[in-house]
Amino acid sequence: MQVIHGLPENSASLPFSAVAIGNFDGIHKGHQALLRKAVEGSKAQGLTPVVLTFYPHPVEVLNPQKKLEQLTTTSERLVLMESLGIQFVCVAQFDQKLKELSPEDFFERYLIRGLKAKSVYVGYNFRFGKERSGDIHLLKRLCDKNGLTLTVLEAVSDGSKVSSSLIREKISQGEIEKATQLLGRPYSISGMVKPGDGRGQQLGFPTANLYCAAEKILPKNGVYVSRVKWQRQFFRAITNVGVRPTFHSENSPKLVEVHVLDLNAKLYDETLELEFLSFVREEMKFDSIEKLKAQIAKDILASKNSPLFDTL
Repeated sequence: MQVIHGLPENSASLPFSAVAIGNFDGIHKGHQALLRKAVEGSKAQGLTPVVLTFYPHPVEVLNPQKKLEQLTTTSERLVLMESLGIQFVCVAQFDQKLKELSPEDFFERYLIRGLKAKSVYVGYNFRFGKERSGDIHLLKRLCDKNGLTLTVLEAVSDGSKVSSSLIREKISQGEIEKATQLLGRPYSISGMVKPGDGRGQQLGFPTANLYCAAEKILPKNGVYVSRVKWQRQFFRAITNVGVRPTFHSENSPKLVEVHVLDLNAKLYDETLELEFLSFVREEMKFDSIEKLKAQIAKDILASKNSPLFDTL
């Protein structure tokens, strides 16, 4: 898969394309359906399946006071797009210049001249151009005028409309199994293992302190049945997200501590992918080390007995 940042310098050499447009944070079930449509349509029309996406997320430019916690980093989105059959991704810089483009100028610059689109794929709530003034109806008129076909995917529902904002809400509330259902896969974070204070080792339950990208959303504080991917293998794990109130104040930095079952290896400076499978309990403050150790043993048993591993 080819990735460019900004518009192609020489679009004349590009093949004609079927372009799916969106932010695609999470590549959830709705995004997957849209991207599969674009790939299927491109094959039927003899076109190249292309994604036009944006960095940073437009919300960060339109509302800079709002911190947007994301479901996927740009690199994670690219991997998932490639797995769905996308061959070319244009990552447009969402800045003040792009923000001020009229819908007509955006269409001409990016779809006609930039990506040589012959068909366009968008979600039902797609908006584009200055102040989000362009809607599906205007996009249809512009496509008709320029001889492009337009496919608008209606909302995908899984008990409720699938959306990135809903999935963020479920993750922040610890409703991990619902988030998995909406995403179509477990929610995951990837990061480097760094040394901590060695508290887990002292308790008899060594943990890996995982540091992920700052923009990624973390589940609410608590203990989770989880799964770790390391060196192409999967291992059962139990994960604590939080501040460790037995030892630290509630104002301490939020940490992700992973106890990997059935793995005896030094993980410092290794990269792990951690999948959250289910919520076990709230993070708690214990009045003795012995009570904490007894609870950790119960948490590990919950991970060992979880049926979720057999369904993945």
